[in-house]
Amino acid sequence: MQILEKDYQINSVNKAISAGGNSIIALPTGGGKSICILKLCQALSDKKVVISLRNAALIPQLLNTLTSNGLSVSVVKSGYEYIAGGDVTLVMEQSFARRKYLNIECDVLLRDEYHVGCMGGVYIAMREELAPDLIIGLTATPIDRLGVYIDKSMILIEETTTKELIDLGELAKPVYKVPSLSQEIDYSAVKMYRGDFSASGLDCILLEHCSLVAQQTVDDALSHGRKVMLFANSIKHVEALSEAFNLLGVQHELVHSQRSGSDNDESIRRYKANEVRLIINMSMLTIGFDDPTTDCVVLARPTKILRLYLQIIGRCLRASKGKANALILDLAQCISTHGFAEDYRDFTRKTAKSAAIMSERLSVTNIAQFVDGEFSYDESIERKLVKRKPAVNRNKPRPTLVANKDLVDSTASKRAASLARLNPRMEKLVSIIELVNIVYEQQDESSKMLDELEMVKLVALIGFAYSDALVDSCIKLVEDQHAHNKSIRGLLLRVSNLITAIARKDLAIA
Repeated sequence: MQILEKDYQINSVNKAISAGGNSIIALPTGGGKSICILKLCQALSDKKVVISLRNAALIPQLLNTLTSNGLSVSVVKSGYEYIAGGDVTLVMEQSFARRKYLNIECDVLLRDEYHVGCMGGVYIAMREELAPDLIIGLTATPIDRLGVYIDKSMILIEETTTKELIDLGELAKPVYKVPSLSQEIDYSAVKMYRGDFSASGLDCILLEHCSLVAQQTVDDALSHGRKVMLFANSIKHVEALSEAFNLLGVQHELVHSQRSGSDNDESIRRYKANEVRLIINMSMLTIGFDDPTTDCVVLARPTKILRLYLQIIGRCLRASKGKANALILDLAQCISTHGFAEDYRDFTRKTAKSAAIMSERLSVTNIAQFVDGEFSYDESIERKLVKRKPAVNRNKPRPTLVANKDLVDSTASKRAASLARLNPRMEKLVSIIELVNIVYEQQDESSKMLDELEMVKLVALIGFAYSDALVDSCIKLVEDQHAHNKSIRGLLLRVSNLITAIARKDLAIA
């Protein structure tokens, strides 16, 4: 099998070898990590190279790539006979502890899907036992669940981006669809768990919409001949969606951890062989699943985890002969949370606060204009430059606000009830402000940003005069300012005026 390596792959390999320390090669899904591993093994032929994997499904694929290009491989995994002396040793990470007696020598450790379990005890114990001189990780998403760079001790090597590979034709061009169904569901009351929505809390909402999700998938994807991977929230959700597709007479396969390994393997085989055009899974196919003919993913569950979102949409972006584009059908507000496949993301951010929203997402605030129609990334970008208006004299005297005791007591009671709902809405407002700050920082327009002190004052001010309508109005205010490329530095005064206006209306002051 002849490998036609790309410049960005060769550059990544060369930089990792000459980095002067441990490094992570970040390549978008479909960017050819297995080719980079092959080239690393060939370039380090004088070293004892060990390749560590956590996903068993990747072993046959990588084994074929290595052996068909002239390398002998010793495999450490149950079900494989271990034959020492290979050019490369391929280790299933979870199998290593039971095979320490093999005394595997290691100068260089290569670890695929580095973001998975790299801070876990299994990997750390194996790394300490092998004691390599050099570690090189490979992943499409070098960030943790909170969006923070995964390992600060590792040098990041990023030779290309998803957008560049799409523009070059190395990846399929995404098209997006956001049905109105997805915009009408309210997830604000769902509790959080480990940085994401609680699975059980989501099920309470999602299980009610399975028939709508099934019909939308048929209408927007299957009826157009697309091959679809649908990502669900839980095993219960997978089974409920399966029932909904059965009622529509749609043949499909499903994969989840409570089915036997042989049943799951057969479902995957049937899907890859195009015997069915729909496969439903929860998370088992998120990493390492490779089927270039897939040209649609359906997001049937929301997530706060950027890493998970990027891994999911990457499943349909691999290029394939005759594949015109790839549809990302968002039924769970994921695009408005995380942006587009083509967005630039700074993976080096080192705190959860700064990494809360890393994508540029220039037009997400205008996502409503695309509802129920397919659109591309290029169509979504909308920058409006507006000339500054002359300053307005705001030194006019304002009438004194007077309220009777009953109204004051009523307002205090409403505020107490509203404060119980403060977190979800305020979290959305703060996230949007952080997003706009990031965009303006990337545009080198720091004069338009809201500084941290003003952010604290703003949150305190809104908290004191809290109401759902106030926070919604503030969110709209920030979105409108950003949509017209205006500064948000003066938000505190504008929100104060907004509170005054709401108070005037409540008190019926002309």
